[in-house]
Amino acid sequence: MAEGKGMKNGNGRGNGKRRIWEFQPFTICRLLGLSFDEKVLSRIFKDLKLSHGNQLLAAFEMHQQLAELCRTQNQYAKRVEKLLESQFAPYKKRAGILDPQKIGAFLEGNDGAETTLKDVPIAALIWFAARNGSYEKEIETRIFAAVHMKEHQALRVYDALSRKSPDGNVEAVMDKLRGALESNEKLQRRCARLEQKRDDLISERETIKEAKSRFARELEEQRRLNERLKRMMEGTGGEAAYEDIEGRKKELAFLREELKRLNKENTELVKLSMSSVEDKFAASACSRNRDSFDSGDHHEESQLEGVRVAYVGGVESLESSYKDLAESFGCQFCYHCGHCERGRSAIASLIDGNDVVFCPVDINSHNACRLVKKVCKLRDKPCCFLRSSGLSALRNELVKFAENNRSIAEGVPG
Repeated sequence: MAEGKGMKNGNGRGNGKRRIWEFQPFTICRLLGLSFDEKVLSRIFKDLKLSHGNQLLAAFEMHQQLAELCRTQNQYAKRVEKLLESQFAPYKKRAGILDPQKIGAFLEGNDGAETTLKDVPIAALIWFAARNGSYEKEIETRIFAAVHMKEHQALRVYDALSRKSPDGNVEAVMDKLRGALESNEKLQRRCARLEQKRDDLISERETIKEAKSRFARELEEQRRLNERLKRMMEGTGGEAAYEDIEGRKKELAFLREELKRLNKENTELVKLSMSSVEDKFAASACSRNRDSFDSGDHHEESQLEGVRVAYVGGVESLESSYKDLAESFGCQFCYHCGHCERGRSAIASLIDGNDVVFCPVDINSHNACRLVKKVCKLRDKPCCFLRSSGLSALRNELVKFAENNRSIAEGVPG
């Protein structure tokens, strides 16, 4: 139906939009008059290769002739229509999609009318309302009435401006007014920036005042503290106290160096003492071995020959001494520091690979002792918990372990 109606009205498109030659004559007149000034009319006539008489009212003659051409479907009307479409394209998204009745309400100045059309030219509003309106031409009549009253208002303004201006040039007055409005907008933007800067400066000034007040309080507090320190210094002897403090500092530094030296000597003495103890243990073991050999008994060394001994915990710096002592009994020695954070599986693997486990309880972690006890119970491995991490405690337990092995061996029939 819409396509048939469009074809019936002769627009040749079938899209429901009216063509310019379908508009009312007064609509075409207002549309062309508001869209094209004298310069544009001259250019259009030149492009369309139209002629007009060289009369004084050439602009009126061109306007009248162009309006007459646009009342019928012809190539000139189509060219003018394309010019208008191109000129009003920037306003299509706002006015081109609106109901023509809303455009009419805006032109009439009704309350609650569209406010987005404020900066859209009247010519564009007339164009979109007439082109998108119904074919009963009701919207054109409404627009004509609204525009006609605005024409009266514009003529009154024009008359007043021409009488007030010295040369009667209203266009010059409008140019000045536009320039004044642009200058006013620039001044307003500049004023807004200055007000923002003023507010920033006021805020910064308040911040500086607060900082100044805080610094003044801190300075006063520092002065009171200095006075108190000065009185304290006077009570403790003044400059002599400084000299005494410096002397004591030097003495303390000397004592620290002396302490380091003594600790170093003590470490060396401990190592020598351990070495002496090991020698004594070795000599004693050899003596017992000879006695046992002469008497024909199985001595401790023979009982522990090839036994794999594991030692968990104790003093890490004595690891080599533990090893020498165990090897003096003919044992194979393995050591673990007892730190569970290095991996509990390592302790379990160590127990699996040895015949007996020694674990001191004085220098060892509680978790390590519990783990050794648990794994030895599961693996059915002998475990000796030593009260001390010293070499004598390990030696005594090795002797006991050797005696137990000998008793077991003697109780077994050959």
